[in-house]
Amino acid sequence: MKRMRSILLALTSIVATVKAAAAVEISVLYPQPYLYQAPIEEIVKKFAEKRPDIQIKLLAPTKNYEEAASAVLRSAIAGGMPDVVFNGTNLMHLFVDRKLAVSLDGFVGAEKEWNKQGYVPGMVSTGVVNGQLYGLPFALSTPIMYVNVDLLKRAGGSPDALPQTWPAVLDLAQKITNKEAGIDGSYLLWTTTGNYLWQELLFTHGGEMVSSDGKSVGFDTPAGLKTFEVLHDLVTQGGMENLTDEQATQAFIAGRIGLFFCSSARVNSFTKQIGNRFELRTAPFPSPMPDSKVVSGGATMMIFAKDAEKQAAAWEFIKFAAGPVGQTIMVRHIGYMPSNRIAIDTPEMLGNFYRDNPNMRTAITQLPRATRWLGFPGSNSLKAIQVIYDGMESVVAGRVAPKEALDRSATQIQALLPK
Repeated sequence: MKRMRSILLALTSIVATVKAAAAVEISVLYPQPYLYQAPIEEIVKKFAEKRPDIQIKLLAPTKNYEEAASAVLRSAIAGGMPDVVFNGTNLMHLFVDRKLAVSLDGFVGAEKEWNKQGYVPGMVSTGVVNGQLYGLPFALSTPIMYVNVDLLKRAGGSPDALPQTWPAVLDLAQKITNKEAGIDGSYLLWTTTGNYLWQELLFTHGGEMVSSDGKSVGFDTPAGLKTFEVLHDLVTQGGMENLTDEQATQAFIAGRIGLFFCSSARVNSFTKQIGNRFELRTAPFPSPMPDSKVVSGGATMMIFAKDAEKQAAAWEFIKFAAGPVGQTIMVRHIGYMPSNRIAIDTPEMLGNFYRDNPNMRTAITQLPRATRWLGFPGSNSLKAIQVIYDGMESVVAGRVAPKEALDRSATQIQALLPK
């Protein structure tokens, strides 16, 4: 009997080894581990339960989308590109133009009843480049305003009448600011990857990044000037300090900043870290026009595998991550918007979650005004992003006036655009 048990155990081990050997392994690269690590690891675990024939190898994450893009471009030259990459939606053209990314149209066409799997068409469309689908949305967000209600009330404000325009924001921020007590009225996270908040300021003021043919800067306008003026005014009137992302985040969590402007991706993180320290509210991003455009961007999943078997396995993984289970996991970990209708409508998935978490609903209310998160065209896109960063930093640090920052940025980026 003991011998029979040993034989069975040995056979079981052999079968498991054979199955593991037969499994297709795909490598996956993602950025911003402070946001994505927990949900992606849980999704990988759930996916393994459903598809043990596909093994997911998570590569060391990068700091941001730009670093992920650079890693892909380097590996395209040296060899060994990741099979799946979570890229910023604003950088997709870099890989499409170089013919590195795999079109997903064929996979979608082969799916039975694709339209019944819950993928929201408008959000899926963010993965379209040059008329073809190259990415499935994993996590999309809109910029919002986070409010320390305790500081707001002390300044005489009302949580039921939050500021909707920048003049109103500056007025309230001035009242909240108390430098002697270490309280800053406001902070706008201008360092966000891909000039995300700069684009939001530009689009809400009716501006454009580039001309329709992509060969000329489009922000050398009053709307473009406003992007730098808002930053300048937040520093000079709104009590904003020149802090790093980490410093500003910790200051807000500690209750030392009244109004904080950044992506809705941080709702869950802020809620958990703030706890009972103060009452947190979220509100739409300020705008001079109620119907202005709101930037919707985030991570899209792209396939770079060249082997057909790996491509098929990669498709199964990104489809799962964008599906009801994957999107439920993602939203419960971070504050991005789900791209799957089944997850949104099912009570035990996200239906009850949104009912019980009103701060999470703010981003979704802005969806009717959503516009795409863009990248500068051409091969110098990453350099152009850095130019905008440098311009914003020079204004926040008080080294140059908004007009000079605008002129310098426009001149430098014009030289980087396709001729």
